[in-house]
Amino acid sequence: MGSHALVFSEDQLQFRNEHHLQRLIIPGFCYNSTVMEHKSSSALPPSADSHKTPTHQLLLLPLGCLIRSPLLFIGIILVGYLLWGFSTGEITLLWTTVPEFDTWKIDSAFTSVEDTNGETWKIRYESKNNSVFEGLVRHTSPINERAFPLLSHDILVTTGDFADPAKVRTSVSNHRFYWYSDQSNRPKGTINLLHTVPSTEEIYNQLAQIRKGDTVRIQGIEILDISRYDQQGDFRGSWADAGCNTLLVTSVEILP
Repeated sequence: MGSHALVFSEDQLQFRNEHHLQRLIIPGFCYNSTVMEHKSSSALPPSADSHKTPTHQLLLLPLGCLIRSPLLFIGIILVGYLLWGFSTGEITLLWTTVPEFDTWKIDSAFTSVEDTNGETWKIRYESKNNSVFEGLVRHTSPINERAFPLLSHDILVTTGDFADPAKVRTSVSNHRFYWYSDQSNRPKGTINLLHTVPSTEEIYNQLAQIRKGDTVRIQGIEILDISRYDQQGDFRGSWADAGCNTLLVTSVEILP
């Protein structure tokens, strides 16, 4: 068989190169390149306007990314679920600190706690009076402070305007609470972030059942500070809240 050469005009070569480049670049943005492909029904190259990508196709680029990359789509869903679970307390981290009531030595007044390694926590109270916090829970999460395993949960209890998301927005981060309102006057009601110290294992289990949106009544004695000492009795730090309520919890009720 004889060989022969194909001859293209300069315009045809330019269109061939442009079209090939278009097919290489567009898939890099996770877009379905077949949508961008242009097939000419005539021998003449299309006009410059025919190469322009319609606006609605550009807007669909993120969707094309997810369709062409199912693992990315699954990853986004998984990350969103984990963030929701951690923020609401529905998911507990594997390294969540849990009070070890079976092994701790706790005095009758709950002013001293010692673990099996010889570490000790000394607790001072603001008073001997019982405090009651009742209202809508807008946040709950494990505290996970390894240096202070007595502390179990951050629970944001609200009443009045503070319990209404349409009037007041709230958030909790690093054991601190924040609220935001568009009202000119201070919202009515109360807002308290409880740092809970369960007095018994039963109380701990009840606290762990509380979810965002529950109405609760939590009672206990407010703690002034908790000091930590190592095996040699050397001071290793303390916990004291600022504007919150560290509470030795003695009673938990989830109200209907």
